[in-house]
Amino acid sequence: MTATDTTVFSYSLVIRDMLLEKLKVAPFFTGFTFRKSRQLPAQINQLPSLGVYIVGEDMESDGDPNHGDIDFLNHLKLGFSVVIVNNDPELCEEAIDKAYWAICNTLWRDPYLMSMIDTRAYPGGVGNPDNTRIEGIEKATRRHVFGTTGTNNETPIGELRYEATLRYRSDFTPIITDDLLMIHVDTAPLDDDGTTDPADEVQRVVAVYEFDPSAEKDAGQ
Repeated sequence: MTATDTTVFSYSLVIRDMLLEKLKVAPFFTGFTFRKSRQLPAQINQLPSLGVYIVGEDMESDGDPNHGDIDFLNHLKLGFSVVIVNNDPELCEEAIDKAYWAICNTLWRDPYLMSMIDTRAYPGGVGNPDNTRIEGIEKATRRHVFGTTGTNNETPIGELRYEATLRYRSDFTPIITDDLLMIHVDTAPLDDDGTTDPADEVQRVVAVYEFDPSAEKDAGQ
């Protein structure tokens, strides 16, 4: 997966957005409010809600760091937050457990989002920018949190907090703008002292090689 100008956002943001878009059309989350940021607290009239957030990300060198292009093995931690209103503790826990199961079955079973071959050919959509691929889920945790909210803390709520660490790779190949289009070779014999005689005294062999990238492309097609 190579970084290009296809997207101006990082792959992590692309992954977060494409997972959220998939959950938006899942039957379980019909009628939910969807969020990408925890900066502002959800209001009562916005519940039930589903949020998908970037919690953090660790990056390590993919291979020896001094043996080529800049390549990363990315460990992206995404947080899923589902908040519902229910004054029955048992029914509330059952509801957020169903939300957890709906997230897992909607995302981790998807043959296109989780494809390791080609994620661009998403039916009915544009696919993932730069063929962004998720290699796997390294680990995950979930917690059930219960409390109240509202202006007077009178509304009982339950929240599913599910965090999953996704692994993907990214590489940043050099951007070459000065293509090699010509090579000029001037060959002359060396004297014992490592110098060459003037061109008017010793015959030289001159060769010029010109490259036409468009011709090579046509030949490849």
